[in-house]
Amino acid sequence: MEWTDTLMLEVPANGSSYERGSALDFTRVVALPGITLLCANAKSREETASALELLRGFRATGRRVVLCDTTRLVVGKQFGSEVVEKGAADLLVSCGISGREVGIGARDAGLNLASVLICGKPLAGGQSLAHQLVPGDTVLLLGVDSKACDEVIALLDQRLSKRVAVAA
Repeated sequence: MEWTDTLMLEVPANGSSYERGSALDFTRVVALPGITLLCANAKSREETASALELLRGFRATGRRVVLCDTTRLVVGKQFGSEVVEKGAADLLVSCGISGREVGIGARDAGLNLASVLICGKPLAGGQSLAHQLVPGDTVLLLGVDSKACDEVIALLDQRLSKRVAVAA
């Protein structure tokens, strides 16, 4: 295992095409009250696979959650299975053109019905997610463009900050 700032990455198994530097090149790490966000502006199949491997190798104390925008990604049911198998996702929020197909693939891979949400846009997915996140969760924003990613981060930060203030 290797420490990289606040990330703890496990060395991938032999035969894996994941290179530690590649996913970190296009992934931004954001710490919010109680949760960690990995914002992966992935556009290709290789980048999405690297981002899922990064999520799997990330030391999460809670659930691994994926909010995926399929608007710019060409994906289907198989990708939903990869989110569960390669990313070890416990919860999937899928948005965009192929969102439904990705959700079906995740269900086929073993996620239960309550762990798969389908939304039209990433901001709607972020709103749904804001009510389900608990301290310790790690969220991968996959395929979400920079502007939408910043909007989702601001939304989650606002909701989580209110939750912390009420608890105090």
